[in-house]
Formats: sequence, C-alpha cells, structure tokens
Amino acid sequence: MSASIDLRGVALVRRTQEELQYDLKRTLLNLVRGRGRAVHRRTVLQDVDLVVSRGEKVALIGANGSGKSTLLKVIAGILAPTRGTARVTGRVAPLIELGAGFDPELSVFDNIVYYGVLLGQSEATMRAHADAILDFAELQPYRDDPTKTLSSGMNARLGFAVATEFRPDVLLLDEVLAVGDEQFRRKCTARLSRFWDAHVTIVVVSHDLHYVASTCERAIWLDEGRVRIDGPSQRAVQRYLESATLPVYRHGGELVALADAVERGEIIVRGTSKSEQGMQVFLIRGGRRHLIGSDAWYDRTGYAWEDIIHVDDAVILEVPAGETIT
Repeated sequence: MSASIDLRGVALVRRTQEELQYDLKRTLLNLVRGRGRAVHRRTVLQDVDLVVSRGEKVALIGANGSGKSTLLKVIAGILAPTRGTARVTGRVAPLIELGAGFDPELSVFDNIVYYGVLLGQSEATMRAHADAILDFAELQPYRDDPTKTLSSGMNARLGFAVATEFRPDVLLLDEVLAVGDEQFRRKCTARLSRFWDAHVTIVVVSHDLHYVASTCERAIWLDEGRVRIDGPSQRAVQRYLESATLPVYRHGGELVALADAVERGEIIVRGTSKSEQGMQVFLIRGGRRHLIGSDAWYDRTGYAWEDIIHVDDAVILEVPAGETIT
C-alpha cells in the first residue's frame, strides 16, 4: 500500500519565547556597544521517521510539550522541518487550532469562502456549500456578522464545519473532539466516522487514551520530541501508562497541584474514594500500601492517577499510572 505520509529524519529547532520577546531597543544598544546576545533555541522534534500508509489510522500520544501538535503541523505543511524531509500525498484537511485562520473583520460567510479556498476548494464550491456549513456549525443567524463577534467556541465549531465539509485524502486531528457542548461533540464524532469508514488517512493527537486504544490501529508515543514507541495502539498506550507517574504533591498545594492536570484535560475527577471506615482507603501496589484520601483522580481511560492524601496532612505519595481501581 502506498504511503500518504513519509517523514525521514525530521528535526525542528525553534527560538524560545524569551528570545522572540527580547526588546529590540536593547538588542540594538548591545550591538552598538559590541556586546552580543546568545541565541536560545529549543529542539522540539528530533530525528523523527514516520511512514503512514494510505487509509491508516494513527494516534500521536505523549505528555504536554512532547511535540505531538508540532509534528502534526509539520505533516500539515504549516511548519517546515529544520532538517529532514516531509512528504504528504493528497489533499490535507488540518483540524489544528480550529478557526485560527479566520479574518476577524470579515463576515462569517466570507470567512467560510476564504478558509475553504485556503484548504484547496474553489470559491464557487464554497459559496454553494456555505449554508450546509452554517447549519452544521449552528451559526446560520450569524451569517453576515463579523467573525470577531463570535466566541472562541463558535469559531472552533465554524472551523470544524468548514474543514470537514469535504472528504480529504489526509485528515489531521488535534483534540478536536473537545469542540462545543456534548450534543455538538456527538455531531462531530458522527461526521468523523464517515471519514473513518471511507479509508481516509487519519493522524490524531489525543489525550483520550481509551479512544486511541479502541479506535486507532497504531499509536506513536512521543517523548521530548523523539519517537519512544511506534506500534499497535493498545501496546503503545499500555507502555505509555506504565511509564507515567504523578508528581509528588502536598496537601494544600505547596508543590505541584493536580488541578493543573485536570484543567489541561489529562485527568478527570470521578467522585470520591471511601471505605466503611470513612477516608481509610488503601491501594496495594508492589507490596506497598498507599492511603488514598477523599478525592480520587482518574485519567480518561479509568486508570488511577490518585490524589493520595493522609488524614493528618502528611506528604502525598506517588502512584504510577497503569493501575485500575475497582
């Protein structure tokens, strides 16, 4: 089967935000005084080899900052690799930062046409499909309003509707199932399923590891810009979970708070852990007994990423992910 995506030795080095925000006036003064300034660079991707066959469904998994979204942008042609080659065959629909390419001063209708043309469609085709796109995005009443009046959620819905109106050869998804409310997410899932069934090549970035393991044929675990594992999705997800641990956390937030991970969508709260004795809940793992406090934290797959709180406010213990609490 021919390849839709072929990446060889891809590396990407980017300037740090500190360098980008450096004061221009200070830079010029240093040049006049003969003092240079070190250039700060960060390697985001390192020697990535990736071949995706036509019709294959592949997931990119890994911690935040591991390079998943950056790799997706390289595949989409949004970012050029510093070295190596990236070849993609066919029409690409990148569902990345939905709505980011809209012109805020143009009307919603005009942005539909503009965005569609950027994705490779003709102006006439986009005008003909505009009503269907507005209906799907539930934005028909805003047709002639400037896009800047839309909320970020509305912009994301519009971007999704435009990008998925036509069947692409390669579909790139970056956490797009988080768009809108539950009803709209069901609409998104139903629309994406038609691409799944039509053997479109799909590369998806997702923290929903249950979705990855049950839906994708293959998963690639990125770790600090390098491919750590490339194989069957269930095996890759299991290896990733086995490696993951929570940071040590102290009750009261003196160290790293789990709330940050919840806010990023990596962990969800699923009620409380209680025993017949009240808060005395223990997890037995590796011969060690860990006391679990009132709040139980799980990742989206049901694996335990536990908030271990002693009733007398002792230090909370680490519990590696990969354990299922029943």
